[in-house]
Amino acid sequence: MSLFGTSPDESGQLPSAKQQPNKSLFEDKTRSAPNASSSLFADDSGNDSPWSIPTPKKAGRSELIKNLVSPSNAPDSYVDAFDTMLESAESTNGRVSSDAVAKLLQSSGISSNDQSSLTSIIFSGGNASVGLERSTFHVLMALIGLAQEGDEATLDGVDERKNALPEPSLPYIASLKTTKVSQSTSETNGHTSQNGSITSSPSKPRQINRDSLNDSEVDPWASPAAGRGQTQPVQNNSTPDHGITTARPIISSSATRTTSAFTTNASDPDGSSKMSTSSIGDNVAGGASGAWGGLGNAGFSSTNQDGLAGTGFGSGGDDQPNPRANRAFGPNRNATRPIEETVTITLLPEKEGMFMFQHRNYEVKSARRGSSVVRRYSDFVWLLDCLHKRYPFRQLPLLPPKRVAVNGRHLSSDVLFIEKRRRGLVRFTNALVRHPVLCQEQLVVMFLTVPTELSVWRKQATISVQEEFTGKALPPGLEDSLLSNLQDTFDTVRSGVRRSAETYIGLCNLLERLTKRNQGIAADSLRFSQSLRSLTEDSEPTYATDTNDVPLLNEGIKATAKHLEASHSLLEDEARAWDEGVLEDLKRQRDCLVSVRDMFDRRDRYAKDNIPQLERRIEGNETKLAGIRAKPEGSVKPGELEKVEQAILSDKQSIVNQHARGVFIKECLRDELAFFQQSQYHISKLHQDWSQDLVKYSELQADNWRALSEEVENMPVGES
Repeated sequence: MSLFGTSPDESGQLPSAKQQPNKSLFEDKTRSAPNASSSLFADDSGNDSPWSIPTPKKAGRSELIKNLVSPSNAPDSYVDAFDTMLESAESTNGRVSSDAVAKLLQSSGISSNDQSSLTSIIFSGGNASVGLERSTFHVLMALIGLAQEGDEATLDGVDERKNALPEPSLPYIASLKTTKVSQSTSETNGHTSQNGSITSSPSKPRQINRDSLNDSEVDPWASPAAGRGQTQPVQNNSTPDHGITTARPIISSSATRTTSAFTTNASDPDGSSKMSTSSIGDNVAGGASGAWGGLGNAGFSSTNQDGLAGTGFGSGGDDQPNPRANRAFGPNRNATRPIEETVTITLLPEKEGMFMFQHRNYEVKSARRGSSVVRRYSDFVWLLDCLHKRYPFRQLPLLPPKRVAVNGRHLSSDVLFIEKRRRGLVRFTNALVRHPVLCQEQLVVMFLTVPTELSVWRKQATISVQEEFTGKALPPGLEDSLLSNLQDTFDTVRSGVRRSAETYIGLCNLLERLTKRNQGIAADSLRFSQSLRSLTEDSEPTYATDTNDVPLLNEGIKATAKHLEASHSLLEDEARAWDEGVLEDLKRQRDCLVSVRDMFDRRDRYAKDNIPQLERRIEGNETKLAGIRAKPEGSVKPGELEKVEQAILSDKQSIVNQHARGVFIKECLRDELAFFQQSQYHISKLHQDWSQDLVKYSELQADNWRALSEEVENMPVGES
């Protein structure tokens, strides 16, 4: 079976495993037994595809399971669950017993067939009597999470999700924690000294084998420890109520910032300070967080009532140094990453509309959100237009074109173009849901979940597309936390991204040509095979002088034709795997680079300010104000003094706002580049998957030709 496509059913045309010599295309690798599964961990034994390639076993199955989930990739919930099981009566010698595993599976809510399947996978190494150690227990947690999400609960599935493991819901673990808390409370209440005072028993420290828990890089966005994960459900009044609520971080509204000499030195005629910077726009409805993981304009806030630092990169109040200041780009590779959501888009067969105004609809499904909506291409265009207005300084994904003109002919209705556009919409939508800020934007959430037609919903809803920094006060310490060489870094990354984007555009075009060339070779192989078969019909009359060797000759020709047909099927399957696999991966990386390039281009257009002009105007107004005050009483027009003072204050406030916006833009670009750093790991997976495909099809082709060489051995060669 192909890694990305559906294998053709040509099992009757390939030689059996017994006919193939036990050799490999690469002599330093050994082959496993016939009928071995093509799965990496061989847990899908039902796969009898003729294209399955035996994977050599390099280690025991138990060792593979043990090393499948590394401690750095295991979520905190896995670690807590194992520690909770150890502290209960369900463990022996630091391992979780098989009885505890059975209770855990029963409480998970998955079917009995899935429970027995997971049990056989986990205890396949014969470790049911000794129990599960931590690494194997992490694999069990991942398998349960996959089963609860409706995905295929196999070791291959865990390996594919090893960087974004699912977190299952386990009532059994929650009950153990509740029991532990109640027992601890009763023990504490029972320890009373002789004089009547209560003495608390020392709590047993829990040992968690996670080096990354003490690493500041685990939380790359410096969320406060006490407030991390504490969210409040809110209802966005600007959108209709469809039963969807979002979470907005709890923030303080006391953030203040003075960013210009005009805000501190300006005084009223009495000599007292005339202007003080107050908190501006603490909560703008529908705003997006300036830091990852929250909604609203709550990404930056000052110290809360308990003296805890607010979310984002600001300092913690009282001039405490910011531990996240001047941090390096990119999150820690060992940090636990969120589960990656996948959105599928299917082209509906029927068109809608009348005559020349017909359009195609797409079914957009999200398994994680449990939603299925119907959208048309113009809906995607509207969404991207809104995001460009609201998030101009973020990495916005690319939309495929509505139509392509080739030699004056528009290909909007061409079948191949329609399929390419559908794949482009899939890349666009998945890039949105993978982005830590855009995935929580109300417009994106509604786009993916509102079941009604989007054009009807847009007429009913009040949609705000204000820039995300509008009305946001600059928190103390944020400007100081930005690196002094940040602009140099931006320039370096921009030049590299521009060159890389052009290279990836060329790579995508070249791979498309290679894929078409493989399809052409496959078609020619089939034609060659058919011609050989027709040749056997003329062999007997051609060699009518002596027909004794004609049967053996025809058998050899037919064997060659048969294996050419098998090669044709393999070439077609490989071309399909390239088209649906590595080519889409290359296009994803190309779109990522182009979106970063466009982000810098938008910064050049929209990040400008007129602070120098405002400063010159303030100086002129202050000179004018001094002249007005020097005039004798009665010679000044009524309201003239107040009008000049108000103009000065308005210009000073505009300077404050524009300076804050400039700082927010720099911080936003810094965070976007930190998110962009993760794309390098996608490149690694791209090359790993492609190399496995190349090895797989090369060995299958080698086996096919090796079997042919055996079958043509009996062809007549005459007397030597």
